[in-house]
Amino acid sequence: MPKAMHPTKAALIDCAADLLDKYRFDEITVEMVLDRSSISKGSLYHHFEDIYHLLEAAMISRFARYVDTNIVSLRSLLESATTAEGFYLGLVKISAVTQGEGMQRARQERALTIGRAITSPRMSDLLRHEQQRLTDVLAELISGAQARGLCNPEVQPHALAVLMQAWTLGKIVDDLSETPVDNDAYISLVNRVIREVFVPQK
Repeated sequence: MPKAMHPTKAALIDCAADLLDKYRFDEITVEMVLDRSSISKGSLYHHFEDIYHLLEAAMISRFARYVDTNIVSLRSLLESATTAEGFYLGLVKISAVTQGEGMQRARQERALTIGRAITSPRMSDLLRHEQQRLTDVLAELISGAQARGLCNPEVQPHALAVLMQAWTLGKIVDDLSETPVDNDAYISLVNRVIREVFVPQK
């Protein structure tokens, strides 16, 4: 069982994560965090090497919040679905939200987090652990759906968990295009993939 995070460390991460709602990574200073959190500079440097270490942890926290929201939705669907078709229709609704235009900023932020992890060994270590946790939870939920006959048993759960995250994040390719694809057409294509991959073959 993972060790609980020290409350001061958690409060600093929450504070920095909130600041990332309004400011860019390079705009946030130690003073801004201390003023907002009322935590001492000594405590900050006890838990983090520098402001960038804290901000990297905050980016990971925000990354996890986004995926955890999807996990809650998927878990709720798994608890309520009684047929493979019902499970499929529920996945379609979840997909419509995650692929929607309103989630563009969240997709961009996830891409920024991954991009920073590629160039920062420290960030990579932080993200690797969290990413594994998220993928494992999704795989466990998919395995549960397979056991109940709601999901195609021929697909490896971890592979499917990665695919689910990849097609949501991949929408950023279109978010950055000069002439984006019609969103309804993209969602329709994703729904076709969901039906062909998730729904048990008769």
